[in-house]
Amino acid sequence: MIQLFIILALAFSKPLNPKKVLYAINCGAPSNYKSPSGIQYEKDIQTDPETVVADYSLNSEVSSQQIKYTREPQIYLTERHAYKTFSYQIPLQKEGTYTLILKFAEMYFDTKGKRVFHVKFGEQRVIDKLDIVAKVGKYASNDEYIEFEYVAGQVFQNNTLCVGAVQDGKLLVNLEKTKFDNPYIHGIVLYAGGISETDYEEYQYMKDNWEKILSEEKIKEELERQKKSEAKVKRKEKVKFRNDHLNELENEFEVDDQSQSTTAPQTKRAGLRTLITSPLGTAGLYISFFFGMSIFTKIISKISKAKIKVSEKDIPETKPKQEKQTKEKSDSGEKKNKTKESKEKSKDKQK
Repeated sequence: MIQLFIILALAFSKPLNPKKVLYAINCGAPSNYKSPSGIQYEKDIQTDPETVVADYSLNSEVSSQQIKYTREPQIYLTERHAYKTFSYQIPLQKEGTYTLILKFAEMYFDTKGKRVFHVKFGEQRVIDKLDIVAKVGKYASNDEYIEFEYVAGQVFQNNTLCVGAVQDGKLLVNLEKTKFDNPYIHGIVLYAGGISETDYEEYQYMKDNWEKILSEEKIKEELERQKKSEAKVKRKEKVKFRNDHLNELENEFEVDDQSQSTTAPQTKRAGLRTLITSPLGTAGLYISFFFGMSIFTKIISKISKAKIKVSEKDIPETKPKQEKQTKEKSDSGEKKNKTKESKEKSKDKQK
């Protein structure tokens, strides 16, 4: 039930759209910073010599603390404060509705009433007696959303003209000191649109249900760790199976002591590739190759021997044939000579 409630609440909340952030300052920071939500914060170029920068990231006791109600704790680890009233000038563009988000967190005092100050647009007070510890306690973000209208070079907040709020096209934000310690600030965001278009509802829900959200996130992280652990175990088992496959094949060749006969291993699915690539399979391929070559050589030698026998049989057949032809020629010559002699004898008798 709690999970369903959280899911529904987050579904209807609106995250802050980074594309509509016109200007953002990470107060007290020496370099630019891009938040996990995609907001590009510029480094602090405040030149007022009477202001002081505090970098809590250098203090391990403070930086190790979890800052509640935010997913961007980096913003709250640096601040700018002063021993008097000081100001920031925020550039304004075209006329319209804007929301200024001022980011605070108490990193020093842990008792309410120790630090109290005002926030003003020019001469108009827009936040009265701001006490961070009284609102959220120590090590917790407190973001103040202030909607205003910029019309004809003037600023109106709650339909009230803020006198002296615009100087050279810039909004003058004054952090006014009181007798209760020094004013300070951690971050400033200028958003194009009213409060209803920002992440104000999501931020308020986060503040009201912080412990529930942390619990849900811990459960989610634990589930992700379990999945990664299971995947890691499966990978190890797979590697172990590959390494032990040769031993498994060797164990499958069992010799029966009674019959002294060797039993052939059972063929497994997808085992052919592993068998071929294993040392035993490679040796088998080499043996098969040499065995095949020996058989091939024997066949070639048999064929050559057969050809030699055939040639030997042909030689005696040709000799008698030649002698026969020679004899026939001699016989025909003798017949011719006899015929000639007989003719000559007959002629002599006639004479």
